[in-house]
Amino acid sequence: MKTLWILTLIFSLSAHAKLSDFNELIEENSKAQSELHTSLKNNLQETQVALKLEKRDRFVVDNANSINVPTRKSFLTYRKAKVDYRQSATESQKRLAQEIDLAN
Repeated sequence: MKTLWILTLIFSLSAHAKLSDFNELIEENSKAQSELHTSLKNNLQETQVALKLEKRDRFVVDNANSINVPTRKSFLTYRKAKVDYRQSATESQKRLAQEIDLAN
């Protein structure tokens, strides 16, 4: 009977010790989490203030020196979206004849 009472006392104390260790871990974790949250909030506020104080450079583009080149629509389309156009034999012969006439 005495040994049973001693064993129950030992088990209850060890369970209480494990439970108190677990509670301490939870408390430490919650404290660390709250500290992290406050530090992140402070860092965010500091960066927002720094961004407001930072001057943004503005670029002026001189259009007199720029060259605008017309771009074909087929240049900007995907290969799958392109429709290949083939001239008929008569149209290609007419084009060849016009090029020969222009060359002369």
